[in-house]
Amino acid sequence: MRILKKALPVWSAFFVFWSVDVLALCSVDQKAENVEVAHVYDGDTVRLKDGRKIRIIGINTPETEKENQSAEFMADRATQELKQILNSTEVSLLLGEESQDRYKRWLGHLFVDGELVSEQMLHRGLAFHIAIPPNLNFAKCLKKAELQARGKGVWKAPSSLVKNVADLGQGESGFRVLTGGVTSFRQIRNGYILELEDILAVKVSVEQLQDLGFYNVNGLKGAKVRVRGWIKPKSSKAPSHYLPWFLVITHPFHFELL
Repeated sequence: MRILKKALPVWSAFFVFWSVDVLALCSVDQKAENVEVAHVYDGDTVRLKDGRKIRIIGINTPETEKENQSAEFMADRATQELKQILNSTEVSLLLGEESQDRYKRWLGHLFVDGELVSEQMLHRGLAFHIAIPPNLNFAKCLKKAELQARGKGVWKAPSSLVKNVADLGQGESGFRVLTGGVTSFRQIRNGYILELEDILAVKVSVEQLQDLGFYNVNGLKGAKVRVRGWIKPKSSKAPSHYLPWFLVITHPFHFELL
């Protein structure tokens, strides 16, 4: 296990991280294939006329109404906007480096008239950016698109997806963007567990922290951060010292210093 070394000043590390290459353009790749969309399930999932179910890479949108679960804030609007965007004869698909997920859905980027659909959804404030390796082709420009949309759409109240860690409800699960203070941390075999508000355990790797400019994890104690990902409530069989929720950081973009 590598020992973290002395950190850069936190503010300068954060500035450098967000300054490098954020002006990359989301443009169509020549390898993209022409496709026809048959059905839009929600703001990030569609079915093609050839039967393939496509999960759009780079975004996550609020969940639509399901059995025993009401629609999340902005879910219906995100679905309708995606339908509108895809109402074009020039739709193309570029599959990700990892082309299928565990649910056997195809993972890909959709383009309309050469413009990246996920970028348009982010610009409209209808999606959250997610970065999951190895599908990172457009991660930098998608992050920029989200930053420009902060303060509208899914980022506004009464969203239940963007909240303080202390406001999590009993047994709550699913995708969340959470803000809280780092109350403590502990080293594990391949990184650290950061504890936010003594409620949420966040697993982050050494490499992810170093990408963010943190070479000394002690500099994070007491810091206010924003994290995102899929939270899991503590299992009833988990040891008593486990925190109520757990989240895994999949990319440095999912960890922000506030």
